[in-house]
Amino acid sequence: MTGRRSVTPPLFAPNGARLDPVDLELIRRLQEDAHIQNQALARTLGLSASGCLKRVRRLEEGGAIKGYVALAEETMFDGWSMLWVSIKLRRRAHKRREAFEAALRETPEVIEAHSIAGRFDYILKIALPSVSAWDALRERLDPENGFIKSVDVAPGLRTAKEKSPHPLLSLREQS
Repeated sequence: MTGRRSVTPPLFAPNGARLDPVDLELIRRLQEDAHIQNQALARTLGLSASGCLKRVRRLEEGGAIKGYVALAEETMFDGWSMLWVSIKLRRRAHKRREAFEAALRETPEVIEAHSIAGRFDYILKIALPSVSAWDALRERLDPENGFIKSVDVAPGLRTAKEKSPHPLLSLREQS
């Protein structure tokens, strides 16, 4: 396989606009540092400041950039438990999946929730004051015991890798 160049498919924004290599590099750099000044970003991309700002706005309006977040230092929350909770839904609950997902979105302790294939239906990243607080949160998420069939709770020990740009953004940098 030496000498072969990996071919990656073209990428498109949610509005259907094709993303060119400059768009992808712009997104990658913003994912690394969303606080970067427009002029500095423009310089690294070889664009004018106004051209760079137009691209950022176009990517925001097209849905390729959903928003900006600040990543908090996790050691500030050392007294809290980070839990990874795998959830299997009851068979009849699949028809009311939207209601369960709405409950997940309304619960601030649920940091992330992903629908998955396999033995479980969801995996959740949850922050709680203690592992024992899970029972009360489960009761809030499923007060009538109509959604959740079974769970597997795994306490997180430490973060080995934080969020990073999507690999397709990094792969394009190497090709």
